[in-house]
Amino acid sequence: MPKRKSSDSPKSKKAKTGPSLPSIAEIETLEEQVIESSQYNTLVTLLSHYGKSIEHLKLKADKEAEIISRKLTVSLFKCFQKLFKDGLLVNRKHFEEKKSLIIKWLVDKYDTYKTNLFDLIQSKLSFKASVQLDALDIVLRLVKLELEYMGNSKDGFFGNIIYSRLIKALLLSENGEILPDGTSDDFIILEFLDTFKANWDLQAYSVNNLSELLVEWNNIKLKEELRRVYSNFFTLMKNQLLFNDELEELPKWISTPLPASAYKPNHFKGNFQRCFITILSYPLTTSQYKATLLVLHKRIIPYMIQPQSLMDFLTECYEISDDSTIPILALNSLYELMKKFNLEYPDFYTKLYSLLTPELLYSRYRSRFFRLCDLFLTSTHLSANLVASFIKKLARLSLSSTASGVVIVIPFIYNLLKRHPSCMIMVHNANPLADYQDPFINSEPNPLFTKAIGSSLWELESLMSHYHPNIATLAKIFGEPFRKHSYNMEDFLDWSYITLLDSEKTRRYKSMAALEFEEYNKLFEGGEEAEGSVYAEGWTL
Repeated sequence: MPKRKSSDSPKSKKAKTGPSLPSIAEIETLEEQVIESSQYNTLVTLLSHYGKSIEHLKLKADKEAEIISRKLTVSLFKCFQKLFKDGLLVNRKHFEEKKSLIIKWLVDKYDTYKTNLFDLIQSKLSFKASVQLDALDIVLRLVKLELEYMGNSKDGFFGNIIYSRLIKALLLSENGEILPDGTSDDFIILEFLDTFKANWDLQAYSVNNLSELLVEWNNIKLKEELRRVYSNFFTLMKNQLLFNDELEELPKWISTPLPASAYKPNHFKGNFQRCFITILSYPLTTSQYKATLLVLHKRIIPYMIQPQSLMDFLTECYEISDDSTIPILALNSLYELMKKFNLEYPDFYTKLYSLLTPELLYSRYRSRFFRLCDLFLTSTHLSANLVASFIKKLARLSLSSTASGVVIVIPFIYNLLKRHPSCMIMVHNANPLADYQDPFINSEPNPLFTKAIGSSLWELESLMSHYHPNIATLAKIFGEPFRKHSYNMEDFLDWSYITLLDSEKTRRYKSMAALEFEEYNKLFEGGEEAEGSVYAEGWTL
């Protein structure tokens, strides 16, 4: 984040950045002419210098030009603040015609000033300039200023017009890059975020008029531009909003009461939903899909008036086959819709079964998957063929999994067998066939037709000889009577190689293990140069 530098030093007052830009002293003289002497024509000069300084910064990283721009930003704000106080930026009917023309002219200059501010916020300069942060601060102060002096006019309530232009400039800002987590590193948005998160009115009015604008952009913007818009939008909205049932008591940016519509929860939820449904139709990157799905069920769905409208988006994510992690992340939100809003998803278990791939046990999101899969397989009304397919598939995957993945699979299978006793025949079959062949069809996509119920869990016996002693000991539970209560899966979901190694390092042994070896007097029997010399059985020189 660039640090703000003072523009009042003696050196800066004398400094000039070029023949077209004024000095600090000249700017202060022009400012005084407007405020003290009411020489309003001087605004034209100030605005001209301001526009030139901005264009100069777009082309060249010039610190002196930035100081001039910062001074012009503040000076123009003071000028227009004085005009507001004098009532010269509000066109009232009882003013004579001549004065009304002056006011119209001043309003036009004020609009030019605001356009320059939004240009600063949106445009990518040749370097990260503090004047852009100044422009953001000034616009937020203008929101309060317009409310104070124009609050009774038709279009001036809350400064909603200027604030909506600010949000538009922030979403179109080119000052950041899309990060791996789908957010933006735009320093202007990050600066605004601190204020945004602390004030309910800024959050509410951010989504108030965006839905139509987002639809318009979807039709005219390029793919990369739309991804940047989504990144900026998601950076603002991914955090927990202040929304609750007592909106009147939430902190606000402005001190005056908001209109009645701002205190209606359904009004905000409707606007929020329209914005998100629209922007989720943008051509997102894989990282943006993942970042959205990670927070969708907690930080987006609760603020929507009809979360069922996400059904198409989630089902499309669930059907994506290019990246196996996206369907896994979509499970959380799908579960919320099925649990709270009675969403019916056809062939849900068939799709869930298709997620059982070798990559699953290596995924960073495997804990999330097993938590949800445990919920989905809880019902005792599920078909034994269905549950047996999940058990057998996981047992088969465990043979090629990491040690930390097997640690999850073993208690998970144990719990399923305890919950569904009809599948116990896979572990204990009193009448085994002499010419037994595993009937399980590993390639069958439908879990009802894999013939897993007629198979056996020979994979679990293989795990009893696993190289890691913890896993071998854990797997031996299947060779004992099933008297143990179900495992608490939370004790196993976060295991990794690090935790497995740490458990071995901290293990206390009752006695030191005996070490037996055969001692050799020389490296090779028969001499180093003897052909066919034997070091040990099976090894020759």
